[in-house]
Amino acid sequence: MDSFTIRADQAQSLREKMTGLKNGLKIVTLASGKGGVGKSTIAVNLAVALAQLGIRVLVVDADFGLANVDVMLGVQTKYNLSHFLRGERRLDELVHISYDGVRFISGGNGLSELIKLGETQLQTLIRGFSRLDMPIDYILCDAGAGISDNIIQLILASSETIIVTTPEPTAILDAYALVKTIVKRDNLHPIHVIMNKTESRREAEHVLGVFRKVLSSYLGKDISCLGCMTSAPDVPRSIKRQVPVMVSSPSSRFAQEIRATARALLDLPPAKEPSNAVTRFFAGLSAAARRQ
Repeated sequence: MDSFTIRADQAQSLREKMTGLKNGLKIVTLASGKGGVGKSTIAVNLAVALAQLGIRVLVVDADFGLANVDVMLGVQTKYNLSHFLRGERRLDELVHISYDGVRFISGGNGLSELIKLGETQLQTLIRGFSRLDMPIDYILCDAGAGISDNIIQLILASSETIIVTTPEPTAILDAYALVKTIVKRDNLHPIHVIMNKTESRREAEHVLGVFRKVLSSYLGKDISCLGCMTSAPDVPRSIKRQVPVMVSSPSSRFAQEIRATARALLDLPPAKEPSNAVTRFFAGLSAAARRQ
């Protein structure tokens, strides 16, 4: 039995020991085959769009070692996961609030410290998340780019996954590799795609059509498209200003496309096993971080 299997079994054991407290909660991981496709930008703006639709959202920055959600939301975080792991703060004190009531937890240096956790500490972390007493409908997890075991572990612990890619051939190839890896581990895991940085709707639909056909033919996997985002000057400007496009340019085409994507996400079927969603996800999050 290899080390990955051992850690996966440990995560499963923890899931069996804990009980989730938030029925109906949906946990969605945003991932990408490669960096530079705008995944974090999509995650932040999608969270704001959901909040503007009345959905209570918590964003978890799980991009190991490259956490930047707090920067993109324009909030100088006082605490992150490392403070909880050192016993300096309660878990609820790590939750910060940004635009339109979006809650988020900053990774900071905390996720790297999870590597050092023993099983007792790991259980303490998962209990803390399970007992987080605040109304949440959606958790959006901004995962790192690539197809490493820690990222796949995190993806499979989620209710479903959104893969962010662009029409560039390298991005499409890496997105295919990511889907292939997920399907190899769990063919039933729900996967959706967002095509970002497109020149036109026509280009996006063409690339998506080919991409979905290849996935169906070679992997037997059907994925749904949640949205297409055209390239716009509003996006780099918003990143520099540390204000999401949904706030700085709410009438822009990009904002309208994000809003349509948020509605598409809400129209998806209910996630399976919602009763243990919190513990299942954070067991996976912890196990994934320990693999770093």
